[in-house]
Amino acid sequence: MNKVEIEDINELIKKGYSSKAIKKILDDILLLSLKVKEDYPDYKTWYQNKQIPGIFNNTRNIIIAHMNNKVVGFVSLKKTKEEKKICTFYVEKNFQKNKIGTILVEKAINYLEEEKPLITIPIDKLYEFVKIGNKYNWKVTDIQENLYRTTTKEVIVNGTILDLNTQYEQPKELSKVYKIYKFSCLKHFFKSIIYKTDGNN
Repeated sequence: MNKVEIEDINELIKKGYSSKAIKKILDDILLLSLKVKEDYPDYKTWYQNKQIPGIFNNTRNIIIAHMNNKVVGFVSLKKTKEEKKICTFYVEKNFQKNKIGTILVEKAINYLEEEKPLITIPIDKLYEFVKIGNKYNWKVTDIQENLYRTTTKEVIVNGTILDLNTQYEQPKELSKVYKIYKFSCLKHFFKSIIYKTDGNN
């Protein structure tokens, strides 16, 4: 496999990359991110009206992994006095398990100057963050329903969302929360089987 390179959009702008080249990268990131954010309401509007302007006023950034001018992974970031947050994180399936995700998170932590940045994760995707969460001692601090999507609970890690006041009294390990979630899924599955079996009698 050819070498995957890591780039920081803010740094590319400082180096004088053309606006056309930056726009193409940002458009490519949007297309890639829609794969993972397709069921998030108004994600495209958020990206165009919040994330992109934030890059140019130094409150946001995107770090990308690319190969042969193709973006294969990225992490979108927010860095203000009030909030240091990983907003979106994604690596193409074909490029997963090659430490690209770990490198992107490490770069994000360096940019944010925070080992425990705020991040929200769909509960069914929590397993993808267990390894890096253990490495940096990230903690689940809350779980919210109907935060971004009505279909999936959102796990809040390392803090609280600015417009939410609730928080776990005792932060929990990512792996423990995911095990509880998987166990509840299994219970639900077996209950549904029993219900169907009883219904056939």
